[in-house]
Amino acid sequence: MGKFKNQILTYLKGIAMGGADVVPGVSGGTIAFITGIYTELLDSIKSVDGQALKLLRKFRFKDFWTKINGSFLLPLFLGIVTSLVSLSKLVKYLLVEEPISLWSFFFGLIIISSILVL
Repeated sequence: MGKFKNQILTYLKGIAMGGADVVPGVSGGTIAFITGIYTELLDSIKSVDGQALKLLRKFRFKDFWTKINGSFLLPLFLGIVTSLVSLSKLVKYLLVEEPISLWSFFFGLIIISSILVL
């Protein structure tokens, strides 16, 4: 898969993770696991360590970017932020206007994600 297509897919997975974080009872980590990026996410987060910060302090941006897997983390976190910002306003509105439908939807997501994790 091309690099750009891979980053778009990662961005979309980030949107799904952010959307899950807005839903009570569903975790973005669960979505990462379901979409197959959980291990890469943990490894990338672990790579932000003292050595990475040393590279950043020395202005070795390319080496820093490579070490932390920035090509994966940036689109993922942009997707999460996009989803959190847009969906949190929608959820707030729906909690007031359509609470039964919204809670039913949340419950369905929790059931489906539980089944998928099993």
